[in-house]
Amino acid sequence: MRLSYALQNNKNQGLTVEFARVSLFVIVLIVSVISTMTQGSFVNWSVQAPFYLVLTLALGLHIVWIAEWEQLLQHPRALFVGFVLDSVFISLLIYYFGLNQSLFLFLHLVNILLAGIACRGVGALTLALFTSITFTTAALFSPEMKALNFFFLLALNNIAFFSVAGLSGYLSEQLQTVGKELKKTGLSLRSAQELNQFIMENIPSGMLSFTAEGQVLTANNSALEILGRGSAAEINWYHLFPETEKAGDNFRGDLKYSEASDQSAKILGVTLSKVYSPDLQAPLSIALIDDLTKVRQLEFAARQNEKLAAVGGLAAGIAHEIRNPLAGISGSIEMLTQTVTNDDDRKLMKIVLREIDRLNNLITEFLEYARPEKPPTDVVDMAFLLNEVLDAIKTDTKVRADIQQVREIGTELKILGHKDKLKQVFLNIVLNSYQAMQDSANVQLTIKAVANEKSIVISIRDTGCGMSEATRKKMFEPFHTTKPKGTGLGLAVTHKILEGHGAQVFVESEQGVGTEFVLTFPKAN
Repeated sequence: MRLSYALQNNKNQGLTVEFARVSLFVIVLIVSVISTMTQGSFVNWSVQAPFYLVLTLALGLHIVWIAEWEQLLQHPRALFVGFVLDSVFISLLIYYFGLNQSLFLFLHLVNILLAGIACRGVGALTLALFTSITFTTAALFSPEMKALNFFFLLALNNIAFFSVAGLSGYLSEQLQTVGKELKKTGLSLRSAQELNQFIMENIPSGMLSFTAEGQVLTANNSALEILGRGSAAEINWYHLFPETEKAGDNFRGDLKYSEASDQSAKILGVTLSKVYSPDLQAPLSIALIDDLTKVRQLEFAARQNEKLAAVGGLAAGIAHEIRNPLAGISGSIEMLTQTVTNDDDRKLMKIVLREIDRLNNLITEFLEYARPEKPPTDVVDMAFLLNEVLDAIKTDTKVRADIQQVREIGTELKILGHKDKLKQVFLNIVLNSYQAMQDSANVQLTIKAVANEKSIVISIRDTGCGMSEATRKKMFEPFHTTKPKGTGLGLAVTHKILEGHGAQVFVESEQGVGTEFVLTFPKAN
């Protein structure tokens, strides 16, 4: 017969069964000692001595089994022998005290029940059979009188042994089935949790959860990278984004974020939603964040290009149409100056000619703006070019001389371009920055230029008056200017040149704070 020991891989449960068996004999010993002490001089030691000997042997054997439990787990038959020996010991107790000692019969039933838990149905039925033999033998050969009710009680107890064995075996099988299902469910749940954790840690979007006070509880790697933080514990959502605190249960939109005051602001796409956390017994907010800075820059550049392309085509047509009548007017005035003798008339004609020349220059700029750029072929060192422009602007007497220049210009900043046109671009941007800081108290121009794997990123930031959102959107359009004597073509031509060099342009500005130009050029191979 092959026994399947259910507790072989469950040490804790096996020890529980063993301690339960020991406890039964300890209880019997305590009850017996108390009973012996109360009887005093009426104790018959010829009867009591074998009883205590049996209990001592049983307890000693169980102490050895507990000490060698880990080794016995590898030998199920040895463990089953322990239940058999318990059955023998209990039957010996019944032999000495008779069948009417119900406590010992209860011990038999408990022994069979524990065998069913430990050895399942086969073990319980086998032990019930063996217990029935030892119990019947002990009862029949005991010195107790054998009346008719004795045999009825003997049969009834044997039936109880097999009933308990069947019941305990059934319960053991059910417990094993439930245990397997729970284990399977636990593994599935753990797999789902691991998959969820893997997905959360590897999605490109940042994901955070935070309490009603704004304290972030969890944050994946993308969120920590976007926010520039080392761990979730050092982040308070409402300290970073106070505008979302009164947004209600849900929020969706773009937010500006800067890791430090001296760094460029990022544009983050933020989606907030609230859920109820059973663990915290409180609402919990979930935030999804994406760094949309480059996306918004590309969208801005695309809108500008569409707008400027339409304006450029219109400008070229108008310029040609205006230049022809101007040539006729200019020639006619030149001829009239030869026949006029009045000085006042000559003076007026000179004014007309000067304004005609001014219109011609304006048209020339328009045509230059509308003319397609030739693809750049020359290698330009942007580090040298930027330093040259910054040194030149410092000698300009028309701008403030106390403006501090902060240069963070790296090396290997080479692109394909037209040096003169690029110099015009940076002179125009830097000059505008200087003019924007003409009335500012804190004046500083910060120029950063770094080389990435495939691009050169140049940032020019001032602490001037800044621009409104409406002005920022129209700043590259021809004829749009905020200067009293400006033509509105400087930044339009600048954008045209940058577009011809394949550069991406992004402008961030805030009134009273300053303006930042971020230019990204393709790196020369």
